Amino acid sequence: MLISYDVQKINKVLRDFYNATGVRINLYSETFTPISCRQNEMCKYCQYIQKDITCKKACVAFDDVLLQKSLKSMKAERDVCPFGLMNIAVPIYSGNSAIGFLFFGHIKMNPQYSESKYSKESSYHDKEKLKEYYGALSLFNLEQIQSVTNLAQILVSHLLTENMLKIDSGEILQKAIAYINENLEKDLSIKQISKNINVSKSVLYSKFHSRFSCTIGEYINKKRIEKSIELLTKTNLSVEEVSQKCGFSSASYYTKIFKQQMGITPLKFKKSQTI
Repeated sequence: MLISYDVQKINKVLRDFYNATGVRINLYSETFTPISCRQNEMCKYCQYIQKDITCKKACVAFDDVLLQKSLKSMKAERDVCPFGLMNIAVPIYSGNSAIGFLFFGHIKMNPQYSESKYSKESSYHDKEKLKEYYGALSLFNLEQIQSVTNLAQILVSHLLTENMLKIDSGEILQKAIAYINENLEKDLSIKQISKNINVSKSVLYSKFHSRFSCTIGEYINKKRIEKSIELLTKTNLSVEEVSQKCGFSSASYYTKIFKQQMGITPLKFKKSQTI
């Protein structure tokens, strides 16, 4: 299934959501890969927690389960993470197909800090710092959280109505995109792609320009950035290693393209991430 995203428009809408609610929000693909740029830095509480690798893995596992639960139920799902913060996943459906998720959270509901089993076992964490960072978070009640969830549902409708993400069923594009996705780490060219899917370069160029309003090279860079975001989020690879695995000619070129698309450098993005 081919899904296109207007990342610039999506980032603007999500930034407005964050400015209005104070709740951190992000868009994920149907395969749980981050699509949008985080609307603000991860809170100090979560940053400190995730400096411990065991705690970070617990965060990633929790978020994966919540996203899967939302996918299965086809509705908004919420739960409290192992470190006491509420998180919410809202699926985005086109017909019977999930084409993305809004994921937001790090919401404090309990005014009192409660130490998790992971923090208790961690030799890294300073318990007083955890209490300090937790105490600095804004407190939300159930009514506020329900209102935020309701706004997220409205936001889903807006994203779909304005075609900021949508399915494309064109056969030629499907073949081209499949080939690109399978060979992102290689030196791709329009000549190579057109030869492998048995279509002329002019037809292929026209299809991409008509559907995505960009050249094939620009589209390839976009997909490479999406792949790099997944690696930055879910692995401990360096920026240099990520750039190589995603087919960029150099780390400096990768950083340039990443900043053009996401508004920040890959290193800064990596430091701010949790899935």
